[in-house]
Amino acid sequence: MSTLFPRTISYKHRTAELVNGVWEFSETDGTFTGSVQPLTGKELQFLPEGRRDIGLMKVYSNTPLSVSVEGSNTPGDVVIWAGRKWEIIRELVFANDLINHYKYIAALFNDGDENDEETTEGEDAEQ
Repeated sequence: MSTLFPRTISYKHRTAELVNGVWEFSETDGTFTGSVQPLTGKELQFLPEGRRDIGLMKVYSNTPLSVSVEGSNTPGDVVIWAGRKWEIIRELVFANDLINHYKYIAALFNDGDENDEETTEGEDAEQ
């Protein structure tokens, strides 16, 4: 990835399967090299109003990630960054043969894991 500050970023590739009427999720750990940045005000304008205040960031990568598709069995991959989990919700592909890469929008993700809540509460308390 051609970026100013490339980092190794951890993520969880998620898949889902409907078993006896219940969604069962599985995860596989992985890493990619990329960059994480905050969204600009202009980028926020292109998102639905209900998505603008939930905690968002953008992720640049050469590695394709899965994007969450609402109402389907396609859960988005979850990026681990700054002690929090972020679900990939949008994808922009830049395949112009100059510097091919992906730009993703990720939303703060709460999977109900008690450890995530403790981390979030601790970070909020420090601010």
